[in-house]
Amino acid sequence: MPNCYMLIACGGSSLDQNSNNFSLFNLVEQINVPPNAPPPPNGLIPLEVHAYWRVGGDEIGTDYEARFVLVAESGLETPSEVFKFRSITPRFRTRSFGMPLPPVVGAYELRVDWREVTNETWTRDASSWPVSLVEMQTEQVVKH
Repeated sequence: MPNCYMLIACGGSSLDQNSNNFSLFNLVEQINVPPNAPPPPNGLIPLEVHAYWRVGGDEIGTDYEARFVLVAESGLETPSEVFKFRSITPRFRTRSFGMPLPPVVGAYELRVDWREVTNETWTRDASSWPVSLVEMQTEQVVKH
């Protein structure tokens, strides 16, 4: 079965064409949102989500689906759209643009679910990335 060994939310990245290595910029664990702000376009937070995977030899070439899910401490889940992947090597990576926007502020874990295309049941991977949505204060704090 596929195994996501690294899951990260970041502001951006760069791929070195010579080494085929990614550099990740501005790793994000907290998102400050203004009070009563309109939701971003398409309900997506403008971040990149990177997932790095391992697959077994007998799984190479298998068609899979995956989705990212923000999971609140309360159990509320906000999934992304489903995307398909197929690995032709034992390790591969995905980079998605946009993280789903949950309906309320709070502490979340970014998680990843996957399944074979022919399967109805999702498997939640153990990988996670902490994300807090925090409503910014509008009043200035007076210090004496």
